[in-house]
Amino acid sequence: MTKNNEIERKSIRVFFAILPNKQIQKQLMYHSETLEPICGGRKVKMQHIHLTLLFLGNVETHRIQTLQQIAENIPAKKFEFKLDTIGYWRHNHIVYIQAKKFPVELFSLADSLKIALSKGGFAFDNRTYKPHITIFRKAIHHVSTDLINPIRWCVNQWLLVQSKPTHSGVEYIPLSYWRLK
Repeated sequence: MTKNNEIERKSIRVFFAILPNKQIQKQLMYHSETLEPICGGRKVKMQHIHLTLLFLGNVETHRIQTLQQIAENIPAKKFEFKLDTIGYWRHNHIVYIQAKKFPVELFSLADSLKIALSKGGFAFDNRTYKPHITIFRKAIHHVSTDLINPIRWCVNQWLLVQSKPTHSGVEYIPLSYWRLK
């Protein structure tokens, strides 16, 4: 294999997401700290809290620019929602926070991404979109409740993020962002 082929085949793990601002991160961390003694497991670090739009997995580095160009042409509107429910998925032991009702604009953005990237030849797991914010992995006990004080989240941008393994765990590196109109 030539050096150019090695460069072309190099890949990075990426996903599209919405990242909360510091105020929302702190509110989400408050809930995870409150729940930690109850549910156990591994708490998601504050800097890793996000709402995934679409997980792509490993993408060859020479295709990242194409990925960014496709995303650039996706029209999307600003939206907001209230995170008001804590739930648990038994099959993968995840505790998460979500909204009882997410706005149509969020689903439209996720669907537009799937359609555009599929046309662009990108592969991804085409599951039904279930927006949520993971706050615990490998949770030991079930937790399911409504939040007394819902968290209001106004969304005005979305990002392409690299998930990079390091000696001290995974690091999330924003690669590009797009403003919502």
